[in-house]
Amino acid sequence: MSAPPKESVIRAPGIPHLLLVVLFCFSGFALLLPVSPAWAVNGGADEFGAGLVTAVLMAATVLAQLCVRTTLRKLGWTRTLALGALLLGLPSPLQALSDHLLPILLTTALRGAGFGIVTVCGSIAASALAPRGRQGAAIGLYGLAVALPQVALTPAAPWLVGTFALPAVIACGVLPVLALPWAQALGHAVEARTDSPAPQDGPTQAPAPTTTVLRRILLPLTVLLLVTAAGGAVLTFAPQFTATPALAATALLTLTATAALARWGCGELADRIAPRPVGAILTSAACAGLALIALAVGSDSDSTLVLLTGLLLLGTAYGGTQSLTLVQAFNHAGAENRHTTSVAWNIGYDAGTGIGSLMLGLAARAATFSVGFATMSALMAAAALMVLFAGAQPAAGRSVGSGPRA
Repeated sequence: MSAPPKESVIRAPGIPHLLLVVLFCFSGFALLLPVSPAWAVNGGADEFGAGLVTAVLMAATVLAQLCVRTTLRKLGWTRTLALGALLLGLPSPLQALSDHLLPILLTTALRGAGFGIVTVCGSIAASALAPRGRQGAAIGLYGLAVALPQVALTPAAPWLVGTFALPAVIACGVLPVLALPWAQALGHAVEARTDSPAPQDGPTQAPAPTTTVLRRILLPLTVLLLVTAAGGAVLTFAPQFTATPALAATALLTLTATAALARWGCGELADRIAPRPVGAILTSAACAGLALIALAVGSDSDSTLVLLTGLLLLGTAYGGTQSLTLVQAFNHAGAENRHTTSVAWNIGYDAGTGIGSLMLGLAARAATFSVGFATMSALMAAAALMVLFAGAQPAAGRSVGSGPRA
């Protein structure tokens, strides 16, 4: 007898609302990620000041992520999602009023708090709403919705900045507010699933201590932090290390489009094959891509092809690693530890983005962008070896989505 067909992920209750909320919220985030640092530079900030904008965004995001569990308990899912969308969107018109570094940092911190709420809630929802045996596919689809705004808006940012007034572009960061009509339906869907565990979750268990969960997921979190540091550095400084706005837009499009497809595809793969060998390939690709970027940025001759090849490799690793490590983390932690896992994974993602931007800004001020990318390539080489030779993660956690264990 043939196996019954698997349930469609995109038609699962709550998934369409999740995708719409994520699309609007991440559109506002993606648009301002390269524009806010440029706005600070317009006001007189140097490379370190520009990197500080992204670092503050990620620091505020991490602090907010640590408070999401308390917020959900006090406000519930619907109000928490609405709060996240409002904090992410409403400060953008205020930021457009001044290009001085301090107001930019203050409004960026508020936006980071909203982003922290949205990211933790989004990844929990993707896991909780996934149909039986389709957790990887749900996470891949969620990742695609997260990445599409970067594909459309982040590469367009240099062109927008060169075509329109910077304050007008920044004010468009209010887009997350448009997610409010779908937040209520999403909140109700997640509450229904988390209050009544799905069959694949098995008997309810008490959540494990945070330190135990972190030990189970340490390897994927470490890899995630390093890869997102590299991606965050490119997303922040592409307009600064490329020769023209057109090349900056092409570079960003190459990175983000490749990442979007890889994030979707690797989520689907995670339901079918063990993710650890794929992780070794992805980290090796990131190492090679960063080395090519360092070579291209440090070259005096035209090295556009080398740069784009490096970005293609890095984009594949940047997107694919995000889905892969999230699936690994949920599988190894167990369904009862979804919240802790989501917070830890998102902190790794956002801390990596902020650290990478800050590191590359410091490297550019002390030496060159090329030196910064070469250093990141060396770190990724170490990560590739760690993934390749490390033993399989301990099987202490229960698989959430019945996908292959690594």
